[in-house]
Amino acid sequence: MSKQLRTTALAAVIAAVLYFPAAHAQDTQTTSPNNDQSSSSSNEKPADATRLKTVVVSGSLFNDAQIDTATPTYTITAKDMKAQGFNNVAEVLANSVYSTGANFSGGSVGNNITPGAQTINLYGLNPDFTLVLIDGKPLSQFGQLYNGQSNFTNVSNIPITIVDHIDIMPGGGSSIYGSNAIAGVVNIVLKQHMDGVEVTARSNTYQGGGGGGSVLSAVGGHDFGKLDVIGAFEYDHSTPMWGYQRPFVDSSNYNPNGLNILPVSVGVLNYGNPASSSYTGIQTGFISPPNGCGSLAGLYGGSTVLTNGAKSTPPLSGNYCGSPATNSYVTLANENESYDSMLKLKYNVSDNLQFYADALVDFQKQKYDNGGSQTNYWSPLDFGSNIVDANTGNVVSPLYSFAPEEIPGGYYGVMTRQNDLLYQADVGAKGTFGNSNWNWDIYFLRSGDKTTLSMPVRLASAVDNFFLNRFLGGGSVGTEYGYNVYNINYNAFFQPITPQQYASFSTNIPASSNTWINTTRATISNDSLFALPGGDAALAFLLEGGSQAWYQPVNSLLASGQVWGQSATSGGGERSHQDAAFEFNLPLLKQLTMDLSARYDYYNIGNGSDAASNHKLTYKIGLEYRPFDNWLIRGNYTTSFMAPDLASMFLGASTTYSYMPDPYLCAINGNTNCQNYYENAINYIYSNRDLKPTTATSWSAGTVWSPMNNLNLSVDFLHLSVQNEIIQQNIPELLSQDSQCLLGQLPASSPTCTAALAQVQRNSLNQVTSITTYYMNLSSEQANSLIADAKYHFDVDPIGTFLVHFSYQDLLKHTYQLYAGAAPINLLTNNLYDNSTEFKSVVTGDLTWSWHDKFSSTLYWHRYGRTPNYIASSEGPTTPGAGWVAPWIYYNWSFTYSPTKNLDLSLMINNLTNKMPPVDRAYTVFPYYNQSAYNVYGREFMLQVDYRFGGGHSD
Repeated sequence: MSKQLRTTALAAVIAAVLYFPAAHAQDTQTTSPNNDQSSSSSNEKPADATRLKTVVVSGSLFNDAQIDTATPTYTITAKDMKAQGFNNVAEVLANSVYSTGANFSGGSVGNNITPGAQTINLYGLNPDFTLVLIDGKPLSQFGQLYNGQSNFTNVSNIPITIVDHIDIMPGGGSSIYGSNAIAGVVNIVLKQHMDGVEVTARSNTYQGGGGGGSVLSAVGGHDFGKLDVIGAFEYDHSTPMWGYQRPFVDSSNYNPNGLNILPVSVGVLNYGNPASSSYTGIQTGFISPPNGCGSLAGLYGGSTVLTNGAKSTPPLSGNYCGSPATNSYVTLANENESYDSMLKLKYNVSDNLQFYADALVDFQKQKYDNGGSQTNYWSPLDFGSNIVDANTGNVVSPLYSFAPEEIPGGYYGVMTRQNDLLYQADVGAKGTFGNSNWNWDIYFLRSGDKTTLSMPVRLASAVDNFFLNRFLGGGSVGTEYGYNVYNINYNAFFQPITPQQYASFSTNIPASSNTWINTTRATISNDSLFALPGGDAALAFLLEGGSQAWYQPVNSLLASGQVWGQSATSGGGERSHQDAAFEFNLPLLKQLTMDLSARYDYYNIGNGSDAASNHKLTYKIGLEYRPFDNWLIRGNYTTSFMAPDLASMFLGASTTYSYMPDPYLCAINGNTNCQNYYENAINYIYSNRDLKPTTATSWSAGTVWSPMNNLNLSVDFLHLSVQNEIIQQNIPELLSQDSQCLLGQLPASSPTCTAALAQVQRNSLNQVTSITTYYMNLSSEQANSLIADAKYHFDVDPIGTFLVHFSYQDLLKHTYQLYAGAAPINLLTNNLYDNSTEFKSVVTGDLTWSWHDKFSSTLYWHRYGRTPNYIASSEGPTTPGAGWVAPWIYYNWSFTYSPTKNLDLSLMINNLTNKMPPVDRAYTVFPYYNQSAYNVYGREFMLQVDYRFGGGHSD
């Protein structure tokens, strides 16, 4: 069936569903259960009118918050966010106990895989396994790819001042929400109604400098007769935080090995002479600067000195020019400027009909440098990475890192500039069918994200020619061992360059990406369908259809290889989807409620090919049992799925660089420790339109107990199992297969060897030159989690009211199977095949005190559990030296004084004790701590003023 016919058919079904109950309702006089609890006075509005009040319920098709669905939900309110010191939505989500995965990439982490965005992963699973919603409605994904591989939702550009609360629902949610709801669903609920205006001004600064900023926002609303209006505007600005402003990152002196090994600023790596019997292909030393480093002494703030390679591990011969500040010119927090606005309109035509429209727009400008000299350097990459010295026959690799004094405007002048426009808008209508219990809601939604970047680059031809003429005699004099041979002038190489010379081979190039989704959704529900012993049964139906797109065109300079040291990621395409779902809530007994839901999703890219379509039926069964009024036992079983993301199906022929150990080169040189045999090879990545959905099952069981009115205790166990996970082929595994085939350990004619030998290309020295990988349904993983929560509220006269709250999660198990038949990998101890370092446990606690609505204060405590140390993460848990990094604990504190009912004055101090990440003695490479797991921001001070005009009350 064509896309047009499917859309037409869906529209006809929606129209029929809406028409039939409306006609039927003319002959029915079903009494709403609300009538039993309301007065019949003629001065009051009919009870039916209250149904049109906007209530955003998470995890259900019903808009009735009183209906139980056996879904554990973690909720944090706007009041909690402020009291606990969170600056933005990303911080709120990162501090949730459900967020145990440490690959929370984004704008707050420099030298990162996706530095212009932030995301969340639950239970250490991939970010695209968590569905993020705004008011229960889908949000378009970020245009730039996560680690250059997959689509994901960016949460860095959602303004926190317009958020009412955030619900996190762990486990599968596809039977309600469809694709991507595998690990859980995050529903960010915005403020829905307000009478008055609330203005907020906040300023923050860090003790160590950098990262400071200000926020100014206004949220206001009013009922103009039948028209209900609420609008908001927020301005947010913050300065960048640089590595040289913080411990660990500002100097190599923080290297825990105590050897004070300076990073290479300018040096020539020496690999020896291939004609020698002792040649191994690994670095043996440095070619010393003929006249020392005196000419470079003024670089990196005057800290560049002649450095002996003997301090390296293993010791290396010769000298190089190094500086403790070589790597410190990176941004740890981006420079940010955001403009956000929201508008919600509701028009009540009658007690049974309401029209509504919502719009959210965010424009965010960021600047960052996520690599510093680690990416802003020159080496003979375009000449094969290494070259041969015509005078000695040695294979060498010159490395020149550009210092801030050599760059026009310093490193601030070569920051990447990113502009991002995110929007979500919908128009719809909802109401009831006459005086019946049937409610309906239909809307059309459009959401999109458009990102533009201006990226500083070195032009390959210009920078290569500059260094060719500077110290390589203007060109090659031949080839040896597959490398170009040059007459090398080492003295000329160890000379500084001028900002004008840097400008001669550098420029800024544009890049862009665009995503959008269109969705039409109709829901019909009845929360009093018929009576059961435990109450009224409820039934809801959903029909949904729409389309989504992702486009990331490649810059022509990148595509043609004219940019030095950078690869291209590009692609684009779109697809349609049609979905149907139902939910049936059955209070079977006063103590027992069953909730059933199922959903069918169909995706198609529109070319008529079965291989290009994906469809999946998912379901959920939930039970709640209340043996006593104060004790709840709950459990559910769910199936869920994720349709192949658009990048995996539409990514063009993209490239990246991979730096991996080569087991074959290691083996033929008679070594068993292959960490010294790393290869830097280009990786060609190809999409796959034959992919099938990733599928998952999950079940949870738990209990909630309130032994007294002011005490609530809960504990839940969750099991998640993911199958057919879509990943790029694992490069270490591919290199291992290639090695086994070349060594004769696997039959050369086997399908495994046929594929591996074709995908791994080597030169005459048996070094890897390129690797080709594809997206495939390969892996699976399992996770078990225990979540507990305790909340106690009590009064102490005349001191005030106290609230004590603790949340805890222990990730009991997280295993990963690379492909069918492979041994499961314990990701809690071995993350070689994972992009994150996971916390075994997360605990949060807060103590809140308030007195007569005049004073309040909160002490917030957060404990991250242990993680594998650097050796365990990079070489495996059985490697000598592998171990654990100690837990990380920090405190936030806030105090609010309200001199009047309309004015709040607040002081917040985050990281009260200025706690730095725990020391990892094995982390002997920059930045000497796991920046995907921890931050070095330090103590932060915030002052905030909230003033309400006309009450400013929101609900």
